[in-house]
Amino acid sequence: MMLSRLFIMVVVFVGREAELERLTAAQARTPGGVLVVGEAGIGKSRLVGEFACRVDALVAEGGADPGSTAYAPFVPVLRRLVREHGPELVPGGGRRGLARLLPELGEVEDLPDLGTARLFEEILLLVERAAERRPLVLVLEDLHWADQASRDLLVFLLRNLMRPGVLIVATSREPLRLPGAEVIRVPPLGRDEVARLLGGADAGLREDLELVLARSEGNPLFVEALAGAGAGAATPASLRELLLAGAERLPQAGLDVLRIAAVAGRRTPHEVLRAVAGLDELALDEALRPVVRARLLLVDGDGYAFRHTLIRDAVYDDLLPGERRRLHARCAEAQPELAADHWFAAGDRPRAFQAAWRARRWHRVLDLWDQAGDEDHARVLELAARDALCEGDAVRAEELATRALDEVDDPLRAAHLLELRVAVRDLLGEEGLGDLREAVRLAPREARLIGALATTLAWNGEDAEARAHAEEALALGDAKSLVTLAALTALDGDLDASSKLYAQARAGAPDDDGLLASYASEADVLEAAGEHARAESVAREGIARARRLGLSRSRGAHLAANLAEPLTSQGRWKEAREVMRTALALDPPPIHRAWVLMVLGTVAVWEGAAAEAGEIVRLVRPLMRGRSRGYDSCLEPDLLECRLAVAPTTVGADLERAGRVIDHVLAEHDLTLSRRYAWPLLVLAARIGRVREAPAGLATTGRVQQAHQATFEAECGGSWAAAVACWRAVGQPYALGQALVRAAEQDRANARELLREAAAIAAGLGSEPLRLEAAAAAATLRVGLTDGQPLSARELEVLGLVAEGLSNRQIAERLFISARTSGVHVSNILAKLGAASRVEAAAMARRTGLI
Repeated sequence: MMLSRLFIMVVVFVGREAELERLTAAQARTPGGVLVVGEAGIGKSRLVGEFACRVDALVAEGGADPGSTAYAPFVPVLRRLVREHGPELVPGGGRRGLARLLPELGEVEDLPDLGTARLFEEILLLVERAAERRPLVLVLEDLHWADQASRDLLVFLLRNLMRPGVLIVATSREPLRLPGAEVIRVPPLGRDEVARLLGGADAGLREDLELVLARSEGNPLFVEALAGAGAGAATPASLRELLLAGAERLPQAGLDVLRIAAVAGRRTPHEVLRAVAGLDELALDEALRPVVRARLLLVDGDGYAFRHTLIRDAVYDDLLPGERRRLHARCAEAQPELAADHWFAAGDRPRAFQAAWRARRWHRVLDLWDQAGDEDHARVLELAARDALCEGDAVRAEELATRALDEVDDPLRAAHLLELRVAVRDLLGEEGLGDLREAVRLAPREARLIGALATTLAWNGEDAEARAHAEEALALGDAKSLVTLAALTALDGDLDASSKLYAQARAGAPDDDGLLASYASEADVLEAAGEHARAESVAREGIARARRLGLSRSRGAHLAANLAEPLTSQGRWKEAREVMRTALALDPPPIHRAWVLMVLGTVAVWEGAAAEAGEIVRLVRPLMRGRSRGYDSCLEPDLLECRLAVAPTTVGADLERAGRVIDHVLAEHDLTLSRRYAWPLLVLAARIGRVREAPAGLATTGRVQQAHQATFEAECGGSWAAAVACWRAVGQPYALGQALVRAAEQDRANARELLREAAAIAAGLGSEPLRLEAAAAAATLRVGLTDGQPLSARELEVLGLVAEGLSNRQIAERLFISARTSGVHVSNILAKLGAASRVEAAAMARRTGLI
């Protein structure tokens, strides 16, 4: 008996009720994401489609194809949102970032230095602001084929969507690492579900039902194909034959339309089908009706989509080579936005080249360069490099920019290409000073290049040359150079003049990035000078501006680090952590993430969270490799690792590790070029005995650097009282507490008062390392941190036995005292030492020489 006579297909939704409930529940918990995972044909798209039909929200759909271009899954989603609400939802109407993906918004503004940051933030703003008007469901199909840039964008959205009303539903044949996304695995159908899908089967048909179940293994696509194959007792031998079984019984007109749809793409608009088929409306409807009835194509808005990608692949692969070329050529005429790919597939390389050129598909243009006439190859290489930079592929961008440089003879063009390569290498952590010097040599009157050189020179401590170039650039019209001049003026110690220059820079900022850079720079120099309250105020103002401009992820994260640093200096560690948590949740670009993590690592070290600090050191090393941001930037990870290594813990400091880092710094770096971190590193080097005097020519500008210098001199045998006075004036409690402990060692007459103040600071900050330092010093000096007395002779005797690991009862037996008396002695010892446990008391006693 033939299967086609046994079963009458009924298009019903079966076997996915639990998964549908989970999708519905996820929509009630927005914002969020769901990843629907399952093998080909298992029903992922059917499940998501059923959910989309039931949900009360605007559904915007996109998907990936093999070899699709960067961000291809998102383009139809974004286009739907823009058409629905307009591009005005984001600053600049989308022409600063979105226009890279949606050419209909106009020419994109030339902001190459922003890379993916601006694009990602504009997409986030568009989605969140559209959700304010109506709940959104963004459907992204077949992400197993998505490019890395699309996956990065998806991860960014999942991490940063904060407002309710947005649910992202993605489908994939394989699991993907998507932070925070719920994973729904779609299982095969069971026997009862297969029977329901097929329209039911009585007992007499059980054997044939079992045959379908066994052959399909519960895959809905294969169940439907088997039931509709009409092949009698023998079912099609191959999967391809199985999928084509329904298509082969179509009328010729329906089969022709199906083949056109397979060539046109994953979704084909009605007008495209009509144009390519050459049919009038009535004839097209008649041709489509049996195709839709057979569920080979599904109605999708004003177009049609294949019920499953495998069906489309089978239809496409069944085309003869000549048919395929002819259909691609006809689709190229009807789909100008995809014409380059269609002409390429049709084998018409000249037309493919022209279409790629019109669409600004520069990578495709390069693939077809044998069709070029007198076009400028170096210019196309440059444009392709900028596209790669925008997509986050810095390695590819550097390769293309370097190839372009090899082909140009014009000095001005070479200079601009060098500038582009500097931006690319900055993302790779490579220094661009050499490229910028060469660019300025080639184009000595280009204000922007001169200004960029001035900034990089300032980062590298070449202050005199930096100032000269900044003044020259400013005279030539580069307003951004005011920021460099303001920073140099602050480093010279004139904060009032510096503030006026920063105000001028903000008033004349040529773009949003330049405006926010002025806030970040001013907050940084104020913090370096010890003006913590002013630095906090400037950083908060900058963060507010970044939020209004839609740049919270990039410059906003940079400014978050600028805010967290003065909060940390002032001992407001809980506030600082909250600022940094918010910034890191935005998934900022690598260098901005690194700056936030550096401050977080410092807080962790000072709190005593050694494991957290160690993990941060591991994370920031690859993010801050090289000298792309100058000496201060590349020395920060070294300083953090040294602070972690020398921090006191219950098991002691790791002085060997600190020594390795210090030896590297002293051998590989010129500390005279660092304005912020040279003195702190020298303090640590002196503490572990690596240096006894500072390099000649080391700058000491501002109260903070003066305090570090006083601390260094004290480490080398000078006065700790002077260091205490400096840190007290600066208002940095942790550094003050450390200096108080060391001052107590020099001033035994006042040791008790100094250590009690240090212990009080440690308690107020919640700093375990500082508490340990104060307790160790108190034990060594035989002074109490409470109103009690130093350890008595009997208590020292008991402490020695505690260090041997004896219990209270064992100590009592050894000393011929009662166990109760032994316990009292141990309690008093812990209180006097400020130790939290017997193990800690023993470690402190050994470290300080009490036993």
